[in-house]
Amino acid sequence: MQTNRQSKLLIAEIKEKYGEIIGGYDLAKLLGYKSTAAFRQAVSRNQIPFTTFNIENRKGKFAYTNDVIDWLTNLESSRSV
Repeated sequence: MQTNRQSKLLIAEIKEKYGEIIGGYDLAKLLGYKSTAAFRQAVSRNQIPFTTFNIENRKGKFAYTNDVIDWLTNLESSRSV
């Protein structure tokens, strides 16, 4: 189980690496998908646990990094219960 300090470090690392918006391959990997094709399939089936969106003139789906972090944090806390 991660300590609160480890969780905060992970959050800071994710924000520093990806910024405010994350998408494409990086988003798929953080969610645990082995490929972007598997991620696209999950998006088409509405299986992503937070809102994703398109950005004009850019390929793929994007999400706010805070939404991804919230999901990861909730995943960790539900695992420790």
